[in-house]
Amino acid sequence: ADLALFSVLGFPSQAAELRAVLAKLPPHATAAQRWISMMAAHPALQEATQLCLGVTKNQEAIFDDTKAVMDPLVPGMNALEGGVAGRVVTRFPPEPSGYLHIGHAKAALLNDFYARRYQGRLILRFDDTNPSKEKEEYQESIVVDLQKLDIKPDLVTYTSDYLETILGHAKYLMQEGLAYMDDTPQEQMKTERENRQDSKHRNQSPEDALKYFDLMCSGSEEGANFCLRAKIDMKSNNGTMRDPVLYRQNLTPHHRSGTKYKAYPTYDLACPIVDSIEGVTHALRTTEYDDRNEQYQWVLKALGLRRPRNCNFSRVNFEYTVLSKRKLTWFVEKGYVTGWDDPRFPTVRGVVRRGIDIAALRSFMYAQGASKNVVNMVWHTFWANNKKEIDGKAKRFMAIDKARNTKLVVTNGPKEGDFAFRETTLHPKDPAMGTRVIRLCDTVLLENVDVEGIVVGEDIVLLRWGVVKITKINADGGLEGEHVPDGDFRAAKRKLSWIADVKNNCPVVLQEFDHLVTKAKFEEGDNFEDHITPTTMATTEVVGDAGLVTLKEHDIIQLERRGFYRVDKPYMGGDKPLMLIMVPDGRSKTMGGLEGKLAHH
Repeated sequence: ADLALFSVLGFPSQAAELRAVLAKLPPHATAAQRWISMMAAHPALQEATQLCLGVTKNQEAIFDDTKAVMDPLVPGMNALEGGVAGRVVTRFPPEPSGYLHIGHAKAALLNDFYARRYQGRLILRFDDTNPSKEKEEYQESIVVDLQKLDIKPDLVTYTSDYLETILGHAKYLMQEGLAYMDDTPQEQMKTERENRQDSKHRNQSPEDALKYFDLMCSGSEEGANFCLRAKIDMKSNNGTMRDPVLYRQNLTPHHRSGTKYKAYPTYDLACPIVDSIEGVTHALRTTEYDDRNEQYQWVLKALGLRRPRNCNFSRVNFEYTVLSKRKLTWFVEKGYVTGWDDPRFPTVRGVVRRGIDIAALRSFMYAQGASKNVVNMVWHTFWANNKKEIDGKAKRFMAIDKARNTKLVVTNGPKEGDFAFRETTLHPKDPAMGTRVIRLCDTVLLENVDVEGIVVGEDIVLLRWGVVKITKINADGGLEGEHVPDGDFRAAKRKLSWIADVKNNCPVVLQEFDHLVTKAKFEEGDNFEDHITPTTMATTEVVGDAGLVTLKEHDIIQLERRGFYRVDKPYMGGDKPLMLIMVPDGRSKTMGGLEGKLAHH
């Protein structure tokens, strides 16, 4: 009756509609005002309003226009179906069995985006119900990696904290005849499911099911042969509905609860239960779980639990990249990389160390966020997006190859003992970033490749200093020239980076990296070990200007005409040079013709 009357009033759930209806009531109709306001604020009616608007007009409802409105949707992201500001709860549920990679980063960022946009909550839940794979080390690393991504969950929980509750729900399913215990050998069970053939235990009594369940949970050898299976539909076209496994014995000590439990629920049982208990409204999952959505909802309906909405998005795949934990572990164990934070790795800590800007990573992931099409992304696109973010804030410096350089004597230049300097901006397009000083001297170092074919009488530009006319080419390849104070910058074809040949320059080691594998996309049956890139790291020693000694770890700079670099280790003096990692910029070649030793990606 309440719903029928509210619909007659026009279903005034939104703020503007509610005010219009209330304004028509006489002042003494306070009871009616309270009832209408109560109905308009009902969560189910607000969700229904949002669903209707989303279907008919692709709009978002405004239920309280006195509060700050939600941020606009960023390109690539869709509104959440039935999402209401202040009531959205998302979760990021990683298994602590490895380090987060770029695919996990997308899931974490999308969940964080929706929780923040809808002024809701983000739960970080460790899905720790497989002690054979899980370690405290991985759990701690996930927390650190989320911090690197600027993700701050509102609540941290553990699936293992709900094991008693899940145990009770499992027993309820058996009592209701909705689950049974099965000791069919694994391969035979797989064949039966493929052939849609019932297990011999499918019509087992609840009493027998509970007896064998207790046997399995006791940790006994006899109980090890049993697993708990849901009794759903062995004839279903959806393979995940053909009586999936819900519980298995596992005697490996748990990293949090030790040996208290001898059997653990599968993800298919634990995830929907804990989602419901924790108040999750929207369960975001990759499209790999499309078929499992029906199973997820069956579990909740069978247990009589509140049902969150399933929202699916495409997983991230990259060309020339493997994301499987098993394969990444192989690279670590075989010594192809230095560890899980190696810049060649697609882990979160790997790409952060390589020089990804978190704002760029977010925009890149958001751009494909709502798409359900699984595609192999190109790293060039990823890094080109990153360049847009770092270009405007990367300070500019210069450096010259230590082994492959040519000396130019500027005959009218200042002597080293004169300690002459020139002030220039740290960023040519942003004077507000400040200035740096460049040491001037009558002997400067140029890149060998830059002076190939140079002739006497040619004007060159020494960037940030001025025009120099070449007056002599020595037998050893060295050059002499004369600084021309009023020289024509535009007329000179060669505009070169350089370094004064003085004692206080900064020693620098540049590191560049290539893909670990040579194949863009692996097909089923391919062995990735047959496609390992022979050389994936190269180093170059360069002489940098003195301003580089002020840099700190994680700073991202540009070495003019070379490219962008992230500070891996700051200059520590003596034999501890500044260590820089090249940050790809999406180009196939460097910006100024100074090529590195490996492919530029």
